[in-house]
Amino acid sequence: MDKKRNAANNYIEKYKNLAVKTSLQPALHFTPPLGWMNDPNGLIFFNGHYHLFYQYHPYETKWRQMYWGHAVSDDLITWRDLPIALAPSESYEDSPEGGCFSGTALEHEGMLYLFYTAVARNAAGDLVQKQCAAMSEDGLHFSKYENNPIIQTDHLGNENSHFRDPKVWKHDNTFYMLVGVSQDQVGKLALYKSENLFDWTFVNIVFEEPGGWMLECPDFYELDGQEVLTFSPVGIKGEYSTYLIGKMDYQEGVFHVESRGILDYGVDFYAPQTFLSTNGERYVIGWQNGWEWMDEWNGFGALTENNWCGAMSMPRRVSIRNKQLYSTIPGQVTALEGAQIIINDTQTNGYLKKVTEIQTPSIIELSLKSGESPITLMFKDQRTGMEDRFIIEDQLRYHSNENPLGRKTLTMPLAKKENRVKILLDLYSMEVFAEGEGTVLSVNSFFKGACEREFSFSCCEDDRIEKLVVTKLNAKRLITG
Repeated sequence: MDKKRNAANNYIEKYKNLAVKTSLQPALHFTPPLGWMNDPNGLIFFNGHYHLFYQYHPYETKWRQMYWGHAVSDDLITWRDLPIALAPSESYEDSPEGGCFSGTALEHEGMLYLFYTAVARNAAGDLVQKQCAAMSEDGLHFSKYENNPIIQTDHLGNENSHFRDPKVWKHDNTFYMLVGVSQDQVGKLALYKSENLFDWTFVNIVFEEPGGWMLECPDFYELDGQEVLTFSPVGIKGEYSTYLIGKMDYQEGVFHVESRGILDYGVDFYAPQTFLSTNGERYVIGWQNGWEWMDEWNGFGALTENNWCGAMSMPRRVSIRNKQLYSTIPGQVTALEGAQIIINDTQTNGYLKKVTEIQTPSIIELSLKSGESPITLMFKDQRTGMEDRFIIEDQLRYHSNENPLGRKTLTMPLAKKENRVKILLDLYSMEVFAEGEGTVLSVNSFFKGACEREFSFSCCEDDRIEKLVVTKLNAKRLITG
C-alpha cells in the first residue's frame, strides 16, 4: 500500500497550495486539502486526538477511486491534516470505479482498527464489494490485514455490488458488525459477529426498509441509556438520513424500533457518523453536500474550479428527549463569539428590514414567542440577486430563487412553542437549529462570485420576536496542514 499512498501524499503536498491560495474555503467546516471528499469514516478518539477519516480522491474535484483521507483535532472544531490513511493498492480494491469505501474505526487492546469496504471487479468483470480491515499502533501508519477480505460474500453467500459500509462495535465479549446490503431491490442491514475481529459469522437481518433499495453508512451506539441505529437510505424520496431509537436483540439479531426520525431536513447532510467525546458526550458529523448536487457543482466557483470539493457539517451534540434525537450547536462554538448586533425593535409591519452584511462565520439567534404572524429571514447577494429565504410559521420553510435544490421548498417541523431558532452561517453553508424541537435543516447556498450576504428580516406582530442577535464568530481558516 505504501507506494500508492506515498504517491498520493506527494501529489497533495505538491499541489495543496493551489487550493489554499485560490479558493474561499469555510472557516469552521472541515474541507479537504485538495481534491474531492464525501462520507466521514471511522470517527474515534485515539492516542490523545479525535480522528476524522473520510472518503477521498485527491487527484480531481469529482468522485473517483476512493482513498481514506485523515485529519485530527483536539476540540472537534480545529483540524490538522494528516497523510492519507488508506490507498486502494490491492487487487480486491484497485479498480478505477472502486477503492476503499466507507467504514468505521475501533480501538482494541491499544490498537486502532479500521474496517472498510473494498470495491473492485471480479473475474467475471462485475463490480463487487467486500469487507476488509487495517490496523495501526500509533493512529498514523496503517497496514492492511494479510488475509483480507475478512467477509467475501453477503449473508446469502453471494458476491454483491451493494454490500458496504461496515460499522463495528463490542458488546460484552463479542464484536458485532453492521453492513448495508441490497437484496431484491430492498435495503437491509445485516448483522455479523466475531470473537477476534477477523473471522465473522452472519447473525441476521436486523432491519430493512422496503421503500428504499439500499441502506448506506449505518451507525450504532448507546445514548442516554438507549440504543440508536442510523443510516442513509437510497431510493426513498428526499433520502433523509434516518435514526431509529430502540433495542438491539443480540440473540435474535433484530433491532426493535420504538421511535424513528430524521437527522436533518435539508439536502446537504448525508452519511452521518458519531464521535464519543472524552467526557461521554456524543457528536454527529455528516457530509455537508448531497448526491443530488452532482450535476450542479460545475460552475459554482469554489466547489470545483478551485481544486477542492466537499465539506463536513459542524459537529452536533446529540441527546435523546421524549424518544427523539435532539441536536444542538456544540458548546465549543461559543468560545469563538465576537461582536454582536442586538435588535429589540423587531416589528417591521411586514417590510424587510436590513440588519447587516454578513461576511464572516456568524450565528443568527431569534428568541420567539407564540403567534400566527410569519417571520421571514432573507439572505441576498446584491450582485446577482440570489435570495435565500427562511419563513417561520408553524414549521420552518426554506426557498431560494437561484439555488437549484432550494427552488423546491424544504420544510422542518418546529415545536408548538418554539422559543429559539439559531442559524449557523459559514461561507456557503446554512445550518438551522430549532432548539425547541431539536431538529436541524442544512442547505448549501453557492453564491456565484460573492462571499457576503445581506441579511434582512420581517415580522408583522408585536413581540413575535423578542430579540434578534447576530454574533460574528472569530474564526478564520482553522483547518491547518
